[in-house]
Amino acid sequence: MSALFLLPISSHVQAQVRWDEVFSKFKLEVRADGEITTTDTTPNLGFHGKYFNFMLGGDLSGGFSYYFKQRIVANPGTVTFFDNTDFIYLDYKPTKNWRARFGKDAMALGGFEYDASPIDVYFPTNLWRNIYCFQLAASGAYITDDGNHTFIAQVSNSPYINYNGLDYDAGLVAYNLYWAGNIGHLHTLWSTSMVEYKWNSYLNMTMLGTKLIYDKWDLYFDFIHHALSSDDWGKNFGIVSCANYYFTPQFNIFIKGMYEQNKSDVTLGSSVSMDHQLAAGHTTARYGLGFEWFPTKEKNVRLHIYGCRMTDSYDLSFPDPEAPTSGAKVTKHVTDASWNFNIGATWTMDFHNLFK
Repeated sequence: MSALFLLPISSHVQAQVRWDEVFSKFKLEVRADGEITTTDTTPNLGFHGKYFNFMLGGDLSGGFSYYFKQRIVANPGTVTFFDNTDFIYLDYKPTKNWRARFGKDAMALGGFEYDASPIDVYFPTNLWRNIYCFQLAASGAYITDDGNHTFIAQVSNSPYINYNGLDYDAGLVAYNLYWAGNIGHLHTLWSTSMVEYKWNSYLNMTMLGTKLIYDKWDLYFDFIHHALSSDDWGKNFGIVSCANYYFTPQFNIFIKGMYEQNKSDVTLGSSVSMDHQLAAGHTTARYGLGFEWFPTKEKNVRLHIYGCRMTDSYDLSFPDPEAPTSGAKVTKHVTDASWNFNIGATWTMDFHNLFK
């Protein structure tokens, strides 16, 4: 009935404007999951709504365009007016080679897990879950003539504004350099960033994503490295890889694994965590297998199922039971492990196609 109601409105408005230009993107997308997580105690299980997104984008003429993506949530924002808005930016592209952008945007960080829309990500890394990646930002981009390479320089608010409960004018910024490349079957999303975590003190984030794409399969490998000082290299990093095999255009199987560690001496020696990728002293691993099925030709419905193993290892210190009054400590290495099983559905209501 709603489609019958909208069609005459669409026909009337199309006589005045070009819907396919002003609203080149106009849709709602939803994901809901049912899952169970097993631990050594009582398992957690149930159904929950995962995402509810509204997206709008199009051409404003004269080289200007816009994009808006609102994550619809039940609770209000807590930091700024655009808290629950992932994207709301203005693009200006005077030529095919140059682009400027201003507004709420994703920080220009590399890696294919990070680059994917959140609604499409399963059992992600700690960095993916913990980073406040959507920030007010300004950026400039150069695109090569063949469109295969894009280079971006971006200045954004630092995510440490969010971590530390600061306001937008706290003066903390992030500087990001980014390269997206397409070299035949090989694709790259590489970046390096200087992220200010307190005034004039920076965390270096280097994220190198490399992906092979073929007709029946694809595989990406992301390397994530953090450094809080010049001698802090090789102690705080993560790797994540995911492979897909496409039996048909509508059905694929994927396998994914990751490892992360935070053994930074700088972080461990601080009373305040300065790197929010992972708690100091922890190492985590996740690996699992899953399936996706698109039952419709338009791929506007997706069903998924996966299972994954999760571990978190760390050292736990407690008073020495043999000398409880001496203040001596005993350190024990602890590994928490659990399984997560998830089944869910994603569906997209694309009003742009309806208006067309």
